[in-house]
Amino acid sequence: MRIAILGSGSVGSGLARGWSRLGHSVVIGSRAPESERLGDLVAEIGNGVQVTSLTESVVRADVVVLAVPWQAAEESVMVLGDLSGYTLIDATNPFVKGLNIGVNQDESGGELVAEWATGANVVKALNIVDARLLDGRKLDSRQISIPICGDDEDSKQIVIRLTAELGFDTVDAGSLSNSILLENLALLMIRLSMKKNLDNEIGFRVLRD
Repeated sequence: MRIAILGSGSVGSGLARGWSRLGHSVVIGSRAPESERLGDLVAEIGNGVQVTSLTESVVRADVVVLAVPWQAAEESVMVLGDLSGYTLIDATNPFVKGLNIGVNQDESGGELVAEWATGANVVKALNIVDARLLDGRKLDSRQISIPICGDDEDSKQIVIRLTAELGFDTVDAGSLSNSILLENLALLMIRLSMKKNLDNEIGFRVLRD
């Protein structure tokens, strides 16, 4: 599968490592594709990972992943134009300085991304896990659970499969309107981690009978 990852920070690079290692064709989209840092990153990841501009990265992509800081999310999506038929994974959280929610209380970042991404099937996923755990590492011998929500069932199943391939337990969390719950869960986990000085040793897990 050809996966375009918008963003080369800790989340974007972590996903690029994971999926390229599994044999997927990964292209990182960046506003500065010629930077030395990105050249070093691509060389370090290997596995045929490429880097190009944001707009070029989505050409022929099967899946697009939004993994940029929230402040850059709208511009990064809007520059892509018509995304009809694309599956777009929103891995962002609408956090601003001081770890506060940067959107109104009655709206979610996931739904805003869907407004910006014209025609795309937006699926909220991979926003509650620390970037350093994107290799699917288990905590206390248990998989980390990743809630996934979206309105298009086919796109959601694609994201569930890709997330499971990384080694996570996947949870169908319903429609995209539930993005607000996932974003607040991410904020809670970050604050707990900081308060308890847990670094990245914290993960969400759904226990089943």
